[in-house]
Amino acid sequence: MKHFESTVTIMDIPFINTTRDEFVTHHLIPHLNRQQKCFVVTANPEIVMKARENDSYRQIIQAANYIVPDGVGILKAAQYQRQPLQERVTGYELTLDLLNYANEQGLSCYFLGAKEEINYKAVSEVKKTYPNITIAGHHHGYIDIEDETFAQSIKESQPDMIFVALGSPKQEQWIVKHKDKFDKGLFMGIGGVFDVLAGEVKRAPQMWVDLNLEWLYRLLKQPFRFKRILTVLEFMLRIYSRRY
Repeated sequence: MKHFESTVTIMDIPFINTTRDEFVTHHLIPHLNRQQKCFVVTANPEIVMKARENDSYRQIIQAANYIVPDGVGILKAAQYQRQPLQERVTGYELTLDLLNYANEQGLSCYFLGAKEEINYKAVSEVKKTYPNITIAGHHHGYIDIEDETFAQSIKESQPDMIFVALGSPKQEQWIVKHKDKFDKGLFMGIGGVFDVLAGEVKRAPQMWVDLNLEWLYRLLKQPFRFKRILTVLEFMLRIYSRRY
């Protein structure tokens, strides 16, 4: 990873310390305008913990151009380290920012991931909301990340942005394995964002977000996420006990 003027390192993962607006305006848009490849990781405590437990995955995350703090736990950890991050930067909000910019500039986007019906719905909603975007292509997430031919077919569609919703670590593994084949493109792993775009999962009301309780809202709506909450708790315990 290229280290910029301001980063905060948490468990060996360097997070860029900026606001979402500044990140998009001063970092991502210049990459897009120059048609330079760019790899963005939106890292929450779960991703940091996976990177802690797996050396190869940590190296993949550290190879990103930018790692942004997607998760209240990351902000709390930085605060505890007395190196506060300016703002939480979520994959969902970044996706909307990038889609807005793509719509304004008439850029092309590729949408990889999720179940076939979710992928189709998400792309259909993008077409309605952002009519000036060129859909370079889309495909469900049940793929072999080793498939070179499939990656080549995406490259040939010449997308300006590639949104990869395979879940971690698979989405980051796919990006790092194949991005060197591409001549251009902003690559970003976005987890469950397609489910939200498709209307299958609702975001927490703004009040919950403002109170940093989005995690609780999602847990109440999706009790199966309980194991993920335990991972976040372990992350915070390690931060507070300095057992990295």
